[in-house]
Amino acid sequence: MTQADLPEEAFAAALASQEIGPGGLRRLLAEDPPSLAWKRAGFSGDVGRIWQRHQELDIEILLPGAPGYPTRLHDDPAAPPVLFCRGDPAAASHPATVGLIGTRSPTRYGIGVAAQLGAELAASGASVISGLALGIDAAAHEGACTAGAPPVAVVAGGLDVPYPRRNARLFARVAAQGAVLSESPVGGHTEKWRFPVRNRLLAALCDVVVVVESRQSGGSSYTVDAAALRGIPVGAVPGSIRSPTSVGPNLLLVDGAFPVCGVSDIATALSLQGIFLDPGPSASTPPPVTATPEERAGVDAVFLELLTDTPTSLDELRRISGMEFAELCGGLERLAQLGLAHDVGGWWERT
Repeated sequence: MTQADLPEEAFAAALASQEIGPGGLRRLLAEDPPSLAWKRAGFSGDVGRIWQRHQELDIEILLPGAPGYPTRLHDDPAAPPVLFCRGDPAAASHPATVGLIGTRSPTRYGIGVAAQLGAELAASGASVISGLALGIDAAAHEGACTAGAPPVAVVAGGLDVPYPRRNARLFARVAAQGAVLSESPVGGHTEKWRFPVRNRLLAALCDVVVVVESRQSGGSSYTVDAAALRGIPVGAVPGSIRSPTSVGPNLLLVDGAFPVCGVSDIATALSLQGIFLDPGPSASTPPPVTATPEERAGVDAVFLELLTDTPTSLDELRRISGMEFAELCGGLERLAQLGLAHDVGGWWERT
């Protein structure tokens, strides 16, 4: 295939591979289509090979104004000129989206809250958006990977190599059930500067942003600032005044963020924008068993086998399973949404 036969998306990927950053790329594409911008810039590179590599990995290249480009970014002043996607691009244009963000070093409380909010939001019809990092991000996505709205991840590096490696399986699940987005092409390194840039994109895709746990400064603050610039409501989960990981949310509450003590608080914030969620079953009453035999035999069967009719503590379940708390809590919350498990004061049992 000659360059003349290649689509505009191929030249867009080649331009993004030049390490010129989103701002420089936006300037290049401000007036010219990607093929002409590539020719005028005089870059060297095998456009056909770059295009082929993205096709081999089933990575879609999304351009502003073209099908699949997220609707929430159409009028954003810092919209990515090129966006890469694994999964279904339509997930990022879901009618209701909620960002769940926080520290990479959360407490057990934070992990449990993130997993619970992720599972309940997905079941209520809201797509959970996060950064697929360790800690709060992973717990939120673990919970959200259940029946319901598709999860969406926004990552900093290329979509050919999941980062961090420990979340590779979760990366694959999010891509299979929803979408993983990035501004980095195949081979793009996960450099430090890409994270705050990623966080502004994450915020722009959300109808509401919720901080579960964070320290006073860090990645969450970039996302909160980007949300505030766009008029996107920010909520925060209250935490102990003795916990360093609750300093960020507690300060946000002082500054006017709305308190989040459950999904109903997020639903209220969404309703003020004319977005309404399915209220679902009462939080005090376990949902009826609705899982099909196929769901029982799926990946969540691993978690179901851990449980008995006798309540078991999270510490004991972690010891038995060898899992990290984020994966464990997310799996248990997914079982709860299927009506197969029940949390009794932090102790889990089969329904």
